[in-house]
Amino acid sequence: MSRTERVHIVMATYNGAKFLKEQMDSLLRQTHNNITIEVCDDGSTDETCNMVEQYMEKDNRITLHRNEKNLGYVFNFMEGIRRSDAQYIMLCDQDDIWKDDKVEKTLNRMKQEESITEGPILVFSDAMNYNSDTEENLGRFHENSHLDVKKVDTAHLFMENKCIGCTVMVNKQIQPYLKELPKQIRVHDWWLALICSHFGKLVYLDEPTLLYRQHGGNMIGGSSFGNYFGNRMRALQEQREVLKKTYEQGAAFVQMFEGQMTEKQCEIAKCFAHLGQTGWIKRRYHVAKYGFLKSGLVRNIGLFILL
Repeated sequence: MSRTERVHIVMATYNGAKFLKEQMDSLLRQTHNNITIEVCDDGSTDETCNMVEQYMEKDNRITLHRNEKNLGYVFNFMEGIRRSDAQYIMLCDQDDIWKDDKVEKTLNRMKQEESITEGPILVFSDAMNYNSDTEENLGRFHENSHLDVKKVDTAHLFMENKCIGCTVMVNKQIQPYLKELPKQIRVHDWWLALICSHFGKLVYLDEPTLLYRQHGGNMIGGSSFGNYFGNRMRALQEQREVLKKTYEQGAAFVQMFEGQMTEKQCEIAKCFAHLGQTGWIKRRYHVAKYGFLKSGLVRNIGLFILL
């Protein structure tokens, strides 16, 4: 594969000085070195921006964008994608460690898919959970989380996100779908995955491409499946509110893209968006009929309790 393909890395930062050096150094070690790194800072008050400026003095592939106001990590990433002028865009957290061939392998998989698929494509991979204190590998994210990455049809994706945002690459064809960003977007990678599952392709690279640092400051981390289940059973009302926000995200997706969907896609999306207003029996019937399900029996038992 030609190394003339430029990959634009969007790194979202907020008070990330503690782990930033390891992450930046791992980006600069990439075997595919035709990269640009845009650090999108969301109002840091620590040494984050000073550290980035020091890197900029040594490497002209690095730029710093300071948001005028705090956007939150979801819209910080989205605005970075919208600004990009590259054909390929990768998302990067401030505190992980990328494997040296992450860009190369992800781009290879993207190019393979582009040869047979038109439209927006999202490639995502697994990650190795990493204990920040002991420097111990804690196992693969998708295996530990029991997430079924084969079920990435639109119905499953409306109910459950499969992607790890810091492993994601999208092509430039995603940008026309990001002209408006509704406030109901729950997570940036989830929204991107929904777009690509409807209008392009979602592709999984079945290997860890980074060390996914687990520490107290993570916005979203790789907790164990047992912790996942226990937390949800202890806070049923809170989880019903989360489910409500998931329906609202689906409704926002319908509002944005109804005119571009197929008739079948529209039927599925509208049914999901209206689940919260549907009766007790009919709601469960529609979840089973259309496959608005999660990964595995235990998660789905929990889902039907929440419904």
